[in-house]
Amino acid sequence: MKGTLSDQPLAELIREISLRNFSGTLRLEFDRGRAAVYFESGKLVFAACNLRTLRLQEYLSKHQLVAQKEIDRLGTKLSDLDLATALCTGGLIRRDQADALLTLMVADILRVALLWTTGSWDFSERARLGYPVTVNVDVNSLLREAGQRLPLKFVSARFRNPNEIISPAGNASALGNNLLPAENFVLSRLDQPMKLQDLVAVSGLRELDAYRVVYALALSGFVTRQYWHHAFRAETAPDAETLKAQQITPTPTAADVAASELADLEAFLQRLGEANNYYEVIDLSRDAGSADIKMAYYALARKYHPDRFHLQSGTPQHARISSAFARVTQAYETLTDAQLRAEYDASLERARRFSGATKANAQGKEQFDFAMTESGDEADESFNEGMRAMQAGNTKLAVNHLATAARLAPRDARYRAHYGQALGAAMDTRRLAESELQAAVKLEPSNALYRTMLAELYFDLNFQRRAQTELQKALALEPTNAKARTLLRKIEKGRRSR
Repeated sequence: MKGTLSDQPLAELIREISLRNFSGTLRLEFDRGRAAVYFESGKLVFAACNLRTLRLQEYLSKHQLVAQKEIDRLGTKLSDLDLATALCTGGLIRRDQADALLTLMVADILRVALLWTTGSWDFSERARLGYPVTVNVDVNSLLREAGQRLPLKFVSARFRNPNEIISPAGNASALGNNLLPAENFVLSRLDQPMKLQDLVAVSGLRELDAYRVVYALALSGFVTRQYWHHAFRAETAPDAETLKAQQITPTPTAADVAASELADLEAFLQRLGEANNYYEVIDLSRDAGSADIKMAYYALARKYHPDRFHLQSGTPQHARISSAFARVTQAYETLTDAQLRAEYDASLERARRFSGATKANAQGKEQFDFAMTESGDEADESFNEGMRAMQAGNTKLAVNHLATAARLAPRDARYRAHYGQALGAAMDTRRLAESELQAAVKLEPSNALYRTMLAELYFDLNFQRRAQTELQKALALEPTNAKARTLLRKIEKGRRSR
């Protein structure tokens, strides 16, 4: 059996040979490099390479275990295993020292060969090692390391179906936990089987970077893939159930899928536009548990995270999606924090009582005015609590209180502006911050302070032209606005230096 490394890289070949419990020799060629990897019943037992720096003689010299004259006396034409045997037989090194050096050498050979993306391979079950030796190399770690280092474009080409199912592995805990932060984060999002494109959407990574993380985790057994590029034919005929599972069913056209996703997205945006509280945003009841909230959030992230719509980046539609999902994120963070949720529930209950009082007394003008005053007092109290929290550096608590004020009095530009400013402190809620600050400017277009606050947000988002426009409008309204002047000079200076 033979093929090319561009079609089946060494990492995938090792994985497949191990799963099929093959015995034999896998020979690789790349440019002037030659390597041989030996297997017994699927276990990788040894590897050798023709590159001088990856020969046992070099490792003996580097670690100064044997004098160079002794190595020269034995001859340079011996294979690595023959040389190790000769050294041990002659009492020049101990067996455990030889095994440790061979293990180090094999690991280094694999690190090099695993990165070959062109060249050829040839596997023979008849060719065996002929030596009773097995090196103890952590193959899974080497495969994961290779997945992290292979070129991004090469890795992305290994994924041909965005609907491929990626599942958590049942034995992942037995594989160790020396993972990169990005790998741990992706695994934390994969609490159940999901489509590749959905996992990429909730990974928080660029698409190519997410592919690399998933590929490394799949090679090392932390996750399982639905589809692999198999190099070897199955030795036994598949059973009826396998044949049934492999039957190809008609798939919708790209136009059908796009139309369906667009309709679903519009329904989601409309639902969020009508949502009056965080529970309606997440689409759960008030008694939902933390686990339910987490599952609901991840389900929404898989479908509506702004990164899924990166092709629309910079368009008004993408801004709508980003703003909407910022509300989802804010709801999730509030409802999964016990203290914030308790305070939020209390504010909802107070608002419900005031609303009930308003309806019950609507027939009496005096009572109606009193109820409205009470509601206004509640909004003002929440606003003051939010501003105190901001001054104390507790942004999450501030956002919670300011959100209550903005909800109770949506026509008060002051509440909307400062709520937007608080949201702007976190990267994942800045789109929602933009919506709130824009609402404040719309309510009071002649307020220079709110335009300056919006300009500061645009500056943080690197929307320099939009920031400059708002600053110019603010200065037209209030020429002595020092903050607006300082920021405008900073923008103009930055443009001149480019």
